[in-house]
Amino acid sequence: MVDIAVAVTSLTANALSTALDTTTYSVATGEFAVIEAQGATRGLILTFDGDAASTVTLISGDEPPSENSGNGNSAALTVANGKQYVLELEAGRFVQSDGTVRILVGGTGPVNVFAYAAAKGN
Repeated sequence: MVDIAVAVTSLTANALSTALDTTTYSVATGEFAVIEAQGATRGLILTFDGDAASTVTLISGDEPPSENSGNGNSAALTVANGKQYVLELEAGRFVQSDGTVRILVGGTGPVNVFAYAAAKGN
């Protein structure tokens, strides 16, 4: 299976974010979006743009660092054609030992995946 690396764009509190990542991270069916979270999943916001009737499944973290790895993968989330979805991650549940978050795309794909880090300390 292919891994598609997805960079994390940091957001600034109380500011319009005009410098959003414009790179298209298109992830096809059977491929993984690999979010380069460096273990920082608190306040991690993902967006999914559906190009077809697809699903995304967040892969359970491994131990360590994920203390919630026993909760398993997320349910397959449906990403409809032409729709955009926003998801804030549960802190720690999906982080892998290398600090990434892995998302498997299913259905007819592809899905465009973006990742944002919420401003800290607010």
